[in-house]
Amino acid sequence: MKILNELLPVEELGFGLYFAPLKASSHYSKGKWGPTEYSSDLTMRIGSSAKVLHYAQEIFEGMKAFRQVDGSVAFFRPHANWARLNYSARLMAMPDFPEAEFMEMISKMAKQLDHLVPAKPGALYFRPTMIGTSESLGVATSEEFEFFVLASPAGGYFKDVSSDKPVSVKIKVSDKYTRAAPGGTGSAKTGGNYAASLRAILEAKNEGFSNVLFLDAREKSNIEELGGMNFFVVDQGKLKTPPLGDTILAGITRDSILRLAKALDIPCSEEELSIYDVADKIKQGKITEAFACGTAATISSISQLGWKNETLNLGSSSEAGPVSTLLYKTLTDIQHGKSKAPESNWIYPVR
Repeated sequence: MKILNELLPVEELGFGLYFAPLKASSHYSKGKWGPTEYSSDLTMRIGSSAKVLHYAQEIFEGMKAFRQVDGSVAFFRPHANWARLNYSARLMAMPDFPEAEFMEMISKMAKQLDHLVPAKPGALYFRPTMIGTSESLGVATSEEFEFFVLASPAGGYFKDVSSDKPVSVKIKVSDKYTRAAPGGTGSAKTGGNYAASLRAILEAKNEGFSNVLFLDAREKSNIEELGGMNFFVVDQGKLKTPPLGDTILAGITRDSILRLAKALDIPCSEEELSIYDVADKIKQGKITEAFACGTAATISSISQLGWKNETLNLGSSSEAGPVSTLLYKTLTDIQHGKSKAPESNWIYPVR
């Protein structure tokens, strides 16, 4: 683990490679959470039979603190992260974590780590995590848990960094692997869902792609999401994204984009997107843009979709389209305090 005490240039940070020397944690036992502890020791000790190691009882969140134009630091929609954390907890048979303690944890950490918050386009990424720590090998929910928060100064998710436009990436559409099935835990932010995408992503990277776009498990026809990001297209000027369900994570960046689109008078809808229809419309020039979005990557323009034996090109291989560029710039300006958010609770100043 690489610990940073001084900030590196944003173009050298990458994503998730360096860690701040501070962790907050709380332990759950006998039906209640204990006091928060802060430590510079990022290591932890758990039993070899802990539930998290054998039955993957684990959830996490991804959120960022941004350097504002006035030099202060603020989080972007942290209450939404807290709400989604507890949604995931309920799906994974884990206890809710109190909102007041959550906000106090991240605020205290951000204050102490002010010197490690990069300027735009970087941010200080926070990883709140909950794991089951009870020691037994029976298939059952844990009775003890640990909740902890790590912080990581971050630059670009796909290495490239830009302050005014999204990076462009190539994505492979998988007709071989699926990420989640109806009735499962696909809408929880839990490690198992990401593990399900690893082999597909590895194979795609070996073929020159950056990530994988998954289809529904039943028909392998409708687009769902990438391995960690939601998906949008611009279809004849209208912004479209697949509707949420129990196989798609309710991305906070996804929700923010839909709200921003309405504020910017960009027509938008949540509707099923058949890969066959999307492929045909790209060939016909009706779908002119596609992009992926998430906290880590913000917005990444998709320049190419690899589908079966076809290469589907969207616009320029190096330049994002006008809609994705507008949404990216608007969103990042809001996150860094350069522009006003459309809703008052989006920006949470660190005091």
